[in-house]
Amino acid sequence: MSLLVALLLGALALPAAAAPVCAPAGEGLPAIPEAACGGRIFAEAIGSATFIQHDNGEYARGIQALAAGFPNFVHVNTLANLLGDPTATSQGGRPIWVIEVTDFSVTSPKIPVAVSLSVHGNERAGLEGGVRYAEDLARWATSDPSHDLCNGTLPDSHCNDVSEVLSKVHLYLADINPDGWSKGDLANGASFSRTNSRGTDLNREFPTKGWTKKSYTPVSENESRAWVSFIEQVKPRLTADLHGELTSVNNAFADMMLPAGQWDPLEQARHESLANHMESNVDRYFELNNVVLGTVAGAANMRPAAYATGYDVVGYDDSGFMGDWFDEQIGAIDIDVEHFLSHTVPNAFWLPPLEQAHIAAVRGEIETLLVEALSFQDIQVSLELGKVGYLFDPSLTTDADGYGGPTPPDGVVPQSYSATRMKYFEDLSQFTSQPLSAINPGDISAGALADLDSFVISDVVFPEDRLGREYDHAAMVSALKTWVEQGGNLVLTDGALQVLADLGISGIDASKVTLAKYNAGHIDIDDFDHPFTQGLPDTASQTYYEVPLGFSVQSTGTKESPHWTVDKAAWQAAGGTHVAHSTATTGTALGEIALGQGTVRIIGALLPRASEGFDHFFGLSDYGVTVTGGTILNHMLETATTSVVNAL
Repeated sequence: MSLLVALLLGALALPAAAAPVCAPAGEGLPAIPEAACGGRIFAEAIGSATFIQHDNGEYARGIQALAAGFPNFVHVNTLANLLGDPTATSQGGRPIWVIEVTDFSVTSPKIPVAVSLSVHGNERAGLEGGVRYAEDLARWATSDPSHDLCNGTLPDSHCNDVSEVLSKVHLYLADINPDGWSKGDLANGASFSRTNSRGTDLNREFPTKGWTKKSYTPVSENESRAWVSFIEQVKPRLTADLHGELTSVNNAFADMMLPAGQWDPLEQARHESLANHMESNVDRYFELNNVVLGTVAGAANMRPAAYATGYDVVGYDDSGFMGDWFDEQIGAIDIDVEHFLSHTVPNAFWLPPLEQAHIAAVRGEIETLLVEALSFQDIQVSLELGKVGYLFDPSLTTDADGYGGPTPPDGVVPQSYSATRMKYFEDLSQFTSQPLSAINPGDISAGALADLDSFVISDVVFPEDRLGREYDHAAMVSALKTWVEQGGNLVLTDGALQVLADLGISGIDASKVTLAKYNAGHIDIDDFDHPFTQGLPDTASQTYYEVPLGFSVQSTGTKESPHWTVDKAAWQAAGGTHVAHSTATTGTALGEIALGQGTVRIIGALLPRASEGFDHFFGLSDYGVTVTGGTILNHMLETATTSVVNAL
């Protein structure tokens, strides 16, 4: 039996149940006592017969009842009122409601947290879970102020009283796509739409750094303009954008996605902490809400949650994602989530066990954000990497030559930029016990590497010397080789793999090192037990974000993200260890090889130079190293004093 048939049969077999919203009369609807919804305004999934309806006023009446019943903890308003802008509606003229949850009696500054509930109208998990969790918070704060809110069940997880959390955190919840939502109303045909009333996918509308797909006309819709204006005022520190999916390559009911951004090691650690805690908290909330995936159609063999990058979850990257904008332009720590089967199928039908799982997951996700808000600033990073140097490349990628296309989209003012991947090493140096040393190529043959444990060359083997000196390439390579043979750890990234051909490694000549291009910056890990990959989740793959660096995806039919590899057979024949291959080829993209008393370590997709080959109206990032990429590089450096033989 197909999954769709099974879901439909399950829907037909459901008993009659109460409507999902119980509130006083209003919006043209009669009063329904809360007792009919199990003592709630928004009934639990098992006590509901339909998705919350929009155009008949049910949603507005419900949230207004919530604010009226719990005025100390819930306020509701429209973006039009909050911004003083009558155009801050949907393209179809519908109000965009914002639910605020905090302790309004506490006037001291709070940590803002913002959640986009269902920007795609056919992905209902966010809205259905978000409004119910807002009600949870209000009821706990009123009648059980010592109720624990937790950020998971890990050894470093913690719990705080709801009263403490709401005295320090201000939560904003909004569904900015009422047009797509309203099309799923029973009176409108029960067919939710991904887009707004003009057919625009609002999750391609945001002013993200890097490649800009001009046809998406960023910030052109009422909804995106209003949401950008509001969020720029609120400046949330933690955010989430909640979605739905039809399949899960990670076999997870809640697929949590790390957004694209320019993260130093501290920001990597904060994002990883949030992801780990949220993963465990979804599992916890399944237990609290009695969700058993074995009873949910299509999800019987799934794990509750897992995290990876957006590319690793959905198989593509793109321009204009809201979560990327939250992270890059607002500076928030963001996690986005895809919820299994909260999508076109089966969302024309209300399936209580499935929606119970969606709602439980969303509760766990939002609660993690709230509790993490109290502790994320306490996260510390201290790396013991030994004495590390890196080859300094003074070249900059700037807006002096334009922004790609001849003209930006209407209303877009291009952002200035001056990008250099050297910024990653400068940022890394802030978190190491010994500062990293920027080494000029002209100094290498003069012994500048003598005191180093590790030396990194990223992408360009022979950059200009920042002092303007001419230098002999052969002498530089000879000095590199001698240093490695005497015990140094040489780390080569991206195009710097080309220097392998000059190091005298048996069977490795220039023909064995190749460049291929793919639609994302990642590697496929073949050995998760190697020291380089220790501690990574089994979903780990993407090592750099390509869109913030200007590499186009999906727009031209070509693949643009550079992947460098060395021929696997030749590498292994020379005694090299293979850890990962490139998706673009079968060659070795991550590995190490002994050279004398030292080692040469390679990663072919990590720190490429930013590209100006495509439209990039909102600037370019200096680098796009992911949590996975940063973890691998740290391991490649911190194991520098361990020989290749002992490391295996």
